[in-house]
Amino acid sequence: MTSIRGAVKDRAAALGRRARQLRPGRPEPTFRYVFVVTYGRSGSTLTQGLLNALPRTVVRGENNFYLLELFRAWERVRAFRRVHMKHNPQAGHSAFYGLHEIRPISLVRSARATVTGHLLGSEPASQVDVLGFKEVLWHQVEPEETEAFFDFLDKTFPGVKFVLNQREHENVVGSGFWQGHDEAEVMGAIRRVEEIQQFLRGSRPDRSLDVHYEQITSDDPEVSQRQLRALAEFVHGSCDAETMAAMRATLEQGHGPYPFGKSRGRAGRRGR
Repeated sequence: MTSIRGAVKDRAAALGRRARQLRPGRPEPTFRYVFVVTYGRSGSTLTQGLLNALPRTVVRGENNFYLLELFRAWERVRAFRRVHMKHNPQAGHSAFYGLHEIRPISLVRSARATVTGHLLGSEPASQVDVLGFKEVLWHQVEPEETEAFFDFLDKTFPGVKFVLNQREHENVVGSGFWQGHDEAEVMGAIRRVEEIQQFLRGSRPDRSLDVHYEQITSDDPEVSQRQLRALAEFVHGSCDAETMAAMRATLEQGHGPYPFGKSRGRAGRRGR
């Protein structure tokens, strides 16, 4: 009983510290951000693990892509204001009274505080430089909202970088993650993510990095090391021997929903 109470007390204290760090009116902690843009069973959980092997870096797993709905709320407010701000929202008799007080920039700031707080979790902000997450639902971004969505991300997470995680299609489609889905539906989702990846290569080339599961897990150490080094340098600008050792050790661990041993190996091995 004492240990349970102690754990609850420690958790409450951690949440209190996080609230104090992120509450309105206080200077926001400054983080760099990195998001993994991919589809299911692409080896993205391994990429997540490799990112977490980097110093002062916290990259979380999937979160049902609720960030997309925060963007859509921002878009709805902007669209509504464009139409109805002409209806004198400062006047008490207006049907849109107070609309001028709903500022899109406040939604950006709120989204940043909310997502950053969730990503940081119980980690002390003073010990983290880079925050991020990996997600496999990027195909839910509609083509017509792509540009606006990534503009929203740029406003919300200044300087955000994107890791474009890829894997050979035949090893993705045949995986357990997609069982029960029509193959055409699966390929449609993969191709939509690839469209988004191509959009990021073209629009944000200095903030996008391609990584390939087959190269990361290659039996050729030079091929694998080249991908690991590129990932570390993309996030931190350098890759020393200690960082490389930590990343190579991560390759020896199982990753994904059903980890069972080494992530290294040929395409038939599991890796989400």
